[in-house]
Amino acid sequence: MPNRTLALCVAPRDLNGIWRANDGGTYYVRQIGNDVWWVGMSSDNGKTWTNVFKGVKKGNTVTGQWADVPRGRIKSGGILNLTVKVTNQSVSEFTRSAVSGGFGGSRWLPTCDDTILNPVP
Repeated sequence: MPNRTLALCVAPRDLNGIWRANDGGTYYVRQIGNDVWWVGMSSDNGKTWTNVFKGVKKGNTVTGQWADVPRGRIKSGGILNLTVKVTNQSVSEFTRSAVSGGFGGSRWLPTCDDTILNPVP
């Protein structure tokens, strides 16, 4: 029987990276100091919705604003506050703590390049 090697996903040390949310979207996040930016896209390559976010991180809280952009069909915007969960000095997830404007996602997890457990598109 051949040896099997299982890949382990390593959580990022900050919010930088590609995240998946429970709204089916993929979020490309950039953290520069305390500033957090992202572009989020629906699973159909952003045709249903594409949004941008700008927030400020203080401790384990990010407060900011989001807006849909014309790539997608949905047009809305509002406030979005997040709670960042840190485990063993790494960001294991972040969750929505306050929202306006009908934003759909409420939980984000880091992606993994393990094609069996969690394939990256």
